[in-house]
Amino acid sequence: MKVRVRYFAFLQDITKKSEEQVETNCATVDCLISELGKVYGKKFEDIVRNGINGIQIIVLVNGRSNVKELQDNAEVAFLPPAAGGNGELLKKGTVDFYEEIRRFRQEAPPDAGAMGVYIGFVKGMVDGHRVYELKYQAYEEYTLKRFQEIEESLKQKYKNLAKIKILHIIDDMKPGEDVILIMAIGKSRHDVLQSIEEAIELVKNTTGIWKLEVRDDGEFWVVAGDKRVKRE
Repeated sequence: MKVRVRYFAFLQDITKKSEEQVETNCATVDCLISELGKVYGKKFEDIVRNGINGIQIIVLVNGRSNVKELQDNAEVAFLPPAAGGNGELLKKGTVDFYEEIRRFRQEAPPDAGAMGVYIGFVKGMVDGHRVYELKYQAYEEYTLKRFQEIEESLKQKYKNLAKIKILHIIDDMKPGEDVILIMAIGKSRHDVLQSIEEAIELVKNTTGIWKLEVRDDGEFWVVAGDKRVKRE
């Protein structure tokens, strides 16, 4: 059968590709991992099975985790935890965050009395080293689904939250450039501010977004929140 296999972040450095169509007789994910290990070496298989630097690899089959069996035309994605509906993934130059804030404010319902905004931008220094560029990468289908799930779960959790929206730029970004915008409107400032804080952590740790940090001491994949894996 045929399986579409996708690789993200430092796994691309090992395979030298982002995706491929694989002809296989494997009926399980475990078998496929062993088969790919024969192609890309023991290091690839070890990282997928055991992780690297304490970072465990997530395996998704058709966007779902903990799936053991394979079917024809399945999509299998190997991805580290992220670095970081209404949510959107955008290219640099296609959106004005401040215009988005203005529009979002105009959409406030009559009973709302608070709005919160978080803007994240690229750091120029990390651990005493100069950052030249951040190259963002995303598993778009999975991440957009997670954005919607995050937004819906926060609206259910915080009863005074009326709306929340996540926008993220996926591009090559320079220090000082805006990357992520999270906006929330609600009846109380407590629910608005708490939902934004929680959304930030969920985007960093549970979506399919990674970044390659280009610094004066080398290049590092940033995954699992803020863990770094040096690029070989």
